[in-house]
Amino acid sequence: MKIVRWTPDTTLPRRPRVAALGAFDGVHLGHARTIRAMRAIAHERDAEAAVLTFDPSPREFHDGLRRPGQRLTTRDEQMYYLHRLGVDLAVVFEFPGDIHLVEPEDFVRDVLVGQLNVIHMSASSTHRFGHRGAGDLALLRRLGEELGFGVETVPPVIVGGERVSSTRVRELLAEGKAGEAGALLGRPYALCAPVVTGRGLGTELGFPTANLRVPREKVLPRDGVYAGLCGVVREGDLGEMEQPRPAAINVGLAPTVRGDERIVEVHVVGQHCDLRGACVRIDFLRWLRGEERFPGTDELAEQIARDAALAAELASEPPGEELCRFERECAIDYVIRPGDGV
Repeated sequence: MKIVRWTPDTTLPRRPRVAALGAFDGVHLGHARTIRAMRAIAHERDAEAAVLTFDPSPREFHDGLRRPGQRLTTRDEQMYYLHRLGVDLAVVFEFPGDIHLVEPEDFVRDVLVGQLNVIHMSASSTHRFGHRGAGDLALLRRLGEELGFGVETVPPVIVGGERVSSTRVRELLAEGKAGEAGALLGRPYALCAPVVTGRGLGTELGFPTANLRVPREKVLPRDGVYAGLCGVVREGDLGEMEQPRPAAINVGLAPTVRGDERIVEVHVVGQHCDLRGACVRIDFLRWLRGEERFPGTDELAEQIARDAALAAELASEPPGEELCRFERECAIDYVIRPGDGV
């Protein structure tokens, strides 16, 4: 997949493109449906399948300031999932930047048609675009008739009686409902991060943990202990991961030993490998319990042992059908490698 950072002077080879436009944060099942529809039309018309998205996401800004903890997928995670879905070209608009001041009609005429040569658009029924989100599907259809491109409205995906959305995924994660959030993604909610040096207390307790440096923009689920999976990502390549193993994951303050420092730490059950300096991916499967303050480290060690045993039991269960739906949407097997984007 080719990745292009858009500027007003961006020049691309003049070829037909079918496009989908949006934040695509989380790349959930609703996004996958939109991209699948776009990809099918691109295949039929021998055109390039393109996604037009934003980095940072508009959601990250409030009163002109970028807020932490607002993204379900980092840029690298998002690009990985988009390419798994068969996208040929990702055009990334900086936000805020030149693009967010462009009026909707100018955006369609000058950018979509003029620069990107879009011959068809796939969009959800709630899609908005242009300065202050003033553009809607009615405008897009009118301009499509005038300028000669088609517009397809993609119906929402319904899970559990509700429309799948990034907002709903965030709400479920804030409630600690990792399994329900995963059902909207079609895969477990995941975090990719490098391992950093911790205090070593887990090793002293007999349960070595990997402390993660979480990207500032990443959404973390509710504080507590989770059953999950952990695998080493080779050379930072999200598609090259060692076999994931059962893990107990702690998100929060670790009140018994740390106090007020919010952390993410992972104990890989039954493994004593040294993960220092590695990059790992952790999948959140199920919330086990909230954080507790124990009288001492002995009581803490006993609880960690119980958490690890339960995490191993839950992680060994075959994934439910709801956590396999994203894989069935994927068109190709893809890995991100250095130099892939421009």
